[in-house]
Amino acid sequence: MILRRLIFSAVKMAASNPAVQKQAAEMAQKAVTQARPNLLKASRKAGEFVKATSDELADGVQKFKQAKQGKSDSKKREPKK
Repeated sequence: MILRRLIFSAVKMAASNPAVQKQAAEMAQKAVTQARPNLLKASRKAGEFVKATSDELADGVQKFKQAKQGKSDSKKREPKK
């Protein structure tokens, strides 16, 4: 418990230091710059996957509607006894 308080107090003091904040911002900017190409690739792949899935789902819905329409048409054509 005491160790936890010491650690959190040290982190709070470091976070309030402007020099530490500046260095953390620079490190974050470098990380974003390095990660950007991979993030763009992943985003593109995710977009392609979503489009393919959406197209597949739309095709399935269309086939279902056509099959349902075909069944209802055949029921309408049968003569009643």
